[in-house]
Amino acid sequence: MTSRTRRAFVVATALLLSALPVGHGSAARPSALTAPANFVSGWVPYWGTAPSRAAIINRSGSIGDVTPLFYGTNNDGTLRLLGPQSQLDATISATRNAGLQLFAGVFDSTGRGVMSGILDDPTARAAHVQQLVNLAVTKNFDGIDLDYEVFAFSHPRSEWPAITEDWVVFVKLLSDALHAKGKLLSVTVPPVWVDSSNQIRGYTVYAQDMIANAVDRLRLMVYDWSTSAPGPIAPMDWVNRVIAYSSLKVPVSRLQLGVPAYGRHWATKKNSNETCPDAAVYTESVLMKNIVTETAGRSGSRDSSGEMKYTWTEVVSGPRTKPSTPPVIPPSPVVIAEINAAAAGSPVQPAVRLSTPSPLVTCTVQHTIFVPDEYSVDQRSDAAQAAGWRGIIIWAFGYESNAMYDVLAS
Repeated sequence: MTSRTRRAFVVATALLLSALPVGHGSAARPSALTAPANFVSGWVPYWGTAPSRAAIINRSGSIGDVTPLFYGTNNDGTLRLLGPQSQLDATISATRNAGLQLFAGVFDSTGRGVMSGILDDPTARAAHVQQLVNLAVTKNFDGIDLDYEVFAFSHPRSEWPAITEDWVVFVKLLSDALHAKGKLLSVTVPPVWVDSSNQIRGYTVYAQDMIANAVDRLRLMVYDWSTSAPGPIAPMDWVNRVIAYSSLKVPVSRLQLGVPAYGRHWATKKNSNETCPDAAVYTESVLMKNIVTETAGRSGSRDSSGEMKYTWTEVVSGPRTKPSTPPVIPPSPVVIAEINAAAAGSPVQPAVRLSTPSPLVTCTVQHTIFVPDEYSVDQRSDAAQAAGWRGIIIWAFGYESNAMYDVLAS
C-alpha cells in the first residue's frame, strides 16, 4: 500500500468510525477491538503520584511508557522541580522496576511572552536546549516530553507565525541534541482538525507537519471540548477529525492519542427567575474511577459523544451572603440632637452594629455530568488502532478505573 493510499484509508476509516451508532445505558459497549500490548501510555501529574503508581505497578503489561510531569521552566530558561523529589523518585523506581520507558515531562510554566522570547534568542534557545538535554542525561530518562501550552492559550493568533518559526527551529535543535545522546523527544500539543465547513481549526502554532520528522512521539491532547457549559469532554466526532488531520501530517507510528480519564460535573441554575444559595452552582472535575460515588448510584446513559451522561435536579435552600446591590435609602429628615457626654455622667459608647442576617433562598439546581468510562476509552483506542497510531496516552494515570485495562485487553 502506498503512502497516499494508506493515508486515504486512514481518513476513510476515521470518518466511518465517527458514523457508527453508539449504544445507550451503562452496559452499552461501543467498541470491539483488542488493544495491542504496550498500546497504553500515561502521564503522572506531580500532585497525584501515589494512585498513579498503582497503574504502573499493577498494569505494566498494558503500558508502553510513563511520563512523570514534574518539571517546569523558569524565566531564564532553566528548569525546576514542581513536586516532591521523593514522589518523583518513587515514580521513577516503579517505572524502572516494571521495565517501561520513562520520559521527563516538562511544562512551560512561564508567562506569556517569556518562552517565545527565549526561543527567539539563539543564545537563550541554545542554553534552554542544553538544560533539557542535561536533564535527560543526568537523571537517566529515556527522553523528554515537552508540554509547552502557553503558546496556544496565552498568545493571540496574530503572534503565532513568528512563534511557529522559532518553535520549529527549537524542536529540531533539541531533537538532534537528544538523539546524539541516545535519548528520545516527545512533544505534547493541543489538537488541530478540519470542521464540518472544511475549515482548519485548532492550534496550528505547533506546526505538526514541520516537526513531524524531528519527534519520536507526537501526543495530541484531545480533551476539554466542553469547559464553560455542560457537554462532552472529548466527543467522538471531534476525536475522529483530529485523528484524520494528524494522520496526514505526521507518520502515524509516531502519534499517540491523548484520552481523558476524567469528566466534569456542572451544577447550574435551572430557573432564571430564582436565586441560588452560595456554592449551589459550580463546576468540578470528576475522575472516572469515582463516578459511582459522584453520582450516588444514579443511572446514566450513553451520550452520542460516546461518553456517559448523568442528569438530575435538586432543590437547594440556604443562605445567600454574596454581595448584592444595596438598596437606595434617602437621608432621614429627622434631626438627631447632640448628646452631652458630660451631662450623662459617662463616656459615650459606640453603637453596637449587628450584621444583617443572611437571607435564605431556594432554587432548583440542574446537575449534569459527562465522563468517560472504560468503554468510551476503548472506543477511542479502537479509532487510534484503525488509523495505525502508536497508541493512546491517558490523562492521567490514577484517574482511570481498574476495569479500563480489562476492557482494552478483551
